[in-house]
Amino acid sequence: MNYVGLAGRDLLRNPLRLTLTVLAGAVGVTAFIFLSTVVDIFYYNARAAQVDRLIVRNKVSFTQPLPLSYYARIAALPGVTSVTHQEWFGGTLGDTQKDFFANFAVDPHTFLDVFPEFIVPPPQLAAFRGDPCGALVGEKLAQRFGWKAGDRVTLKGQIHPGDWTFNVHGIYRGARPGVDTTALLFGYRCLNESDRLTEGMKDKVGIYAVRVDDPARSAEVAAAIDHLFDNSPYPTKTESEKAFQLGFVAMSSAIVTAVRVVSTVILLIILLVIGNTLAMGVRERTRDIATLRALGFRPRTVVALVLAESSVIGLCSAALGVTAAPVLVNVFTKLIASRFGPMPDHLTRGHTLWVSALAAVAVSLLAGVGPALRAVRLPVAEGLRRVA
Repeated sequence: MNYVGLAGRDLLRNPLRLTLTVLAGAVGVTAFIFLSTVVDIFYYNARAAQVDRLIVRNKVSFTQPLPLSYYARIAALPGVTSVTHQEWFGGTLGDTQKDFFANFAVDPHTFLDVFPEFIVPPPQLAAFRGDPCGALVGEKLAQRFGWKAGDRVTLKGQIHPGDWTFNVHGIYRGARPGVDTTALLFGYRCLNESDRLTEGMKDKVGIYAVRVDDPARSAEVAAAIDHLFDNSPYPTKTESEKAFQLGFVAMSSAIVTAVRVVSTVILLIILLVIGNTLAMGVRERTRDIATLRALGFRPRTVVALVLAESSVIGLCSAALGVTAAPVLVNVFTKLIASRFGPMPDHLTRGHTLWVSALAAVAVSLLAGVGPALRAVRLPVAEGLRRVA
């Protein structure tokens, strides 16, 4: 019998225990991938941020506004190629969280200059720009509610009370996979020129988005913008788009940390489960291992046989986990989409799957080291006398 036959015989000595161990490992791998994907959801927008884009917000808080008059002064700075502004509107279709989706008041004439990843057919874009209360709807949002160009959408204002009706003139799509198309964008004039505007918000915007000619000069341009408004009643804080998005993640840092800790604990549980199984198998084969050594098998060969068994368990667990995890993630996103709106596509990254699979195999090999070393350290004579 060759080495492969010996390893296979040892592996199949107890099929039920082997099956349960592989399933336990697969559950651990699935949970690790799932939790890693949950963390990735928090960082999704930060990963999609563009290196040549800056966000200008109120230095006090992003919830505080900035004057509309800042637009021309920012646009005139060296290194700035285009500027736009937007404001979170926060309107809802109904009274429940189930109908939630993002909606913003934007400048129709400059928004796509700063955010070219949104593609709108020229006729639809022209109609949107020509209507103060015109709107563009993201492709995924339109599919969610069955909207199309020509529809009228009424939102209940949460920040600005009342019912607000917008004319849908176009459906925008992403220029590349991963671009968020789940928002509604409408003309800023519709909000700013309304007599229902919240007091004190006339000619105010939420943030400015700025594109620079050279990403290497982003820090220099950001400092110039903030210096420009240092002594104004509305001082600014300018940061990269990625830093701005990470600021939202920081608000949930405790949750992200907890999820990461739990995912690490799961790997340790896999280690203990597989290590316990291998230890039991080695203990049951004590006399067999001693016999192999008495026949002339070197200690390193015995170690290799035990590690081969652990690696097979790790590979099987990884294969099952990597197969099951994306299915679980898809079910999860469909469930939470009913309450928080559509989620991005392809949430489970290939990198996460590979890391999880390699971690499962590495943990399995690590779990096999202890039993393997104990097997070869036991004197041959004592091993031949021992009954498992």
